[in-house]
Amino acid sequence: MSDTSAFLQELSEHLFWDVDRDSVDVEAHARFLITRIMERGTREDVRAAWSFYGPDRVREELTQAPSLSKKTISFFANQFSIPKEAFRANGRNVNWSR
Repeated sequence: MSDTSAFLQELSEHLFWDVDRDSVDVEAHARFLITRIMERGTREDVRAAWSFYGPDRVREELTQAPSLSKKTISFFANQFSIPKEAFRANGRNVNWSR
């Protein structure tokens, strides 16, 4: 099993409720995966993504993501010591809890 396959298989099933896990390309769909994992993943999912992609790639994809919850923006702004305004999604009303 490749590192890519192992990474995808260790992620929680609920992250792929609307897509076929086998059709996901970890490089081509990195922003989708990172955003979904950081928004809805378990602690283990977040750690797996952090390890697989590295902090620089996670930061790049999150700051460029078109939508993120305020909670995720606040957490990662603090994590990376950057202002909330550095996130493209800042100021957009997204509420995943509804």
